[in-house]
Amino acid sequence: MMRRARLLRGLTLVGAAFAIGCTKSPEARAREAASALASWEATVHLLEEQRTRGALPEQFVRQVRRAAADAREEAAAQRRAAGAP
Repeated sequence: MMRRARLLRGLTLVGAAFAIGCTKSPEARAREAASALASWEATVHLLEEQRTRGALPEQFVRQVRRAAADAREEAAAQRRAAGAP
């Protein structure tokens, strides 16, 4: 199960890096990073709603939180690299 979580985090980071891309303009990279940040915020919000209802196992919640934190950190770094605040 932990290997799957690591794989999920790795794939998320690779996907985010691929989606943001190196050949796009700084403005496009900043917009895409902002979109990724918003998407992860929405994911975590829904995750918490479902967790409070008891619909999700705590281990899954922890794994998604870690993946979200890693992806948000990467997206924030991409925004900064693109010149966005």
